[in-house]
Amino acid sequence: MDLHTCRIVLKNNQVLTCQSVEQSLGYLEDTSESGISMIEIDATDGHQIHSYMSHSLEESIENLMNL
Repeated sequence: MDLHTCRIVLKNNQVLTCQSVEQSLGYLEDTSESGISMIEIDATDGHQIHSYMSHSLEESIENLMNL
């Protein structure tokens, strides 16, 4: 699976949209967990886009590292 899009929703309702794993991880490292409301990861298998939603920073980082 490859990353299609990662959306990081902040507690102030601002949405950061990333197109690469490196950019996503950079934003997650720069933003404290207390400032993140939700993380949505869209991954593609080349045919379909699969969406994953998480409120856990650690789980999201692990999922991104697996892409």
